[in-house]
Amino acid sequence: MTSEREAYVYVQLPGTLDTVPAALLKVQTLPDGTQIGRFRYGDRYLQRAEAVALDPYRLPLDKTVHEFTQLKGIPGALRDASPDAWGRRVIEYKLERAAGDLHEIDYLLHGPQDGAGYLSFGLKAEPPAPKRQYNRTHQLAELIAAAQAIEDGKPVPAHLLEQLDPGTSMGGARPKATIEDAQCLWLGK
Repeated sequence: MTSEREAYVYVQLPGTLDTVPAALLKVQTLPDGTQIGRFRYGDRYLQRAEAVALDPYRLPLDKTVHEFTQLKGIPGALRDASPDAWGRRVIEYKLERAAGDLHEIDYLLHGPQDGAGYLSFGLKAEPPAPKRQYNRTHQLAELIAAAQAIEDGKPVPAHLLEQLDPGTSMGGARPKATIEDAQCLWLGK
């Protein structure tokens, strides 16, 4: 049976804090398991003077429907913005699902809003309001305890699990989080 999933792609415009809808990604799964991704920029995004190509080579700014069969149908520039191995573990834990039960679109939708390339993803054409602010340095001990609990397969209180969300955007397989201190952002490992 053929199935299809989709996600809107939002981008934070260069030099601003404005996040706007940029494109729509649809991934079709064929009966044989092959996944075909189809990506198209939105007309309003293409009309923006400040619009940028998310990948100038594979996703140039045009009205073409770009097709992808590599990376489970996800264009590389979007895959780079999806959660890393640690972020995927956090999402699987939060959703109480095994890795094999989630579609690549699920990782994009449940991933952080501070992913690579200033990209984020959603189910509606308009981007959602920001989920939360960055962690503060006084929260480091709690974040470390929550990360250790996930690694050990132990329960994590909901308020701590929410604190781990921003950490899912940084690359690598080990826990880390974006921390705000003295009006600067730091990477806490």
